[in-house]
Amino acid sequence: MNLTLSRPIQILALVGLLAAVAGGGMLMLKAKPPATATPPTVAELRARAHARERATAKTPTTAKHAVTAPATAKHSSRTHAATTAKKAAAKVATTTPAATTPAVTTPAAPAAKTPVSPIAANGLPTALANLLLTHKVVVVSLFDAQSQTDAISYAEAKAGAAAAGAGFLGVNVLDDNVAAPLTNILPGGGLLPDPGVLVFSAPQTLAIRLDGFADRDAVAQAAAQALTNLAAGTP
Repeated sequence: MNLTLSRPIQILALVGLLAAVAGGGMLMLKAKPPATATPPTVAELRARAHARERATAKTPTTAKHAVTAPATAKHSSRTHAATTAKKAAAKVATTTPAATTPAVTTPAAPAAKTPVSPIAANGLPTALANLLLTHKVVVVSLFDAQSQTDAISYAEAKAGAAAAGAGFLGVNVLDDNVAAPLTNILPGGGLLPDPGVLVFSAPQTLAIRLDGFADRDAVAQAAAQALTNLAAGTP
């Protein structure tokens, strides 16, 4: 009997052997019991218990600190704000002048006015006498306030006086306070002309009299003549 094995069979047998050896090794590894851990000692257990107690004791303190911290910050903020407000109020109180009560002054009672007499010391109407103090010649226009024609005469007399550089005074013949003194100084008395023009030269002389309506040119010529006579020293 030939026991010689062919090459393929040899290889197959070798592979099978290797597989068997590998399987046995794995079974041995699995079957090996794990190493037994060394149990902790009593000292280690006590140390661990103390560590847990310390950790538990620290946790509430940290939480309390975390909770109270904002309150402390808030209190500090309010205190700072109140201090700033007090400083600002003190600064304003220092720089703002104290309010003073204004002195109440009682207005003095107006002095009683002495009534002005309508007639001056020289017998002329006071208004005419005052004008003769500042003008060498004054034109007096006599008119009736109720007459439209007299209104035109008044306007012409005023324009003529301005043209001659003389003073001007309008007299309503119905006003006795002014008309009466003029009536008294007319030569021979009588009523005032209405309308009419009286030309006076300083200090109180009746220089020219125009009865009836007189336009501006006639009035200006009469005022100029009165100025000439005054300069020449003739009435």
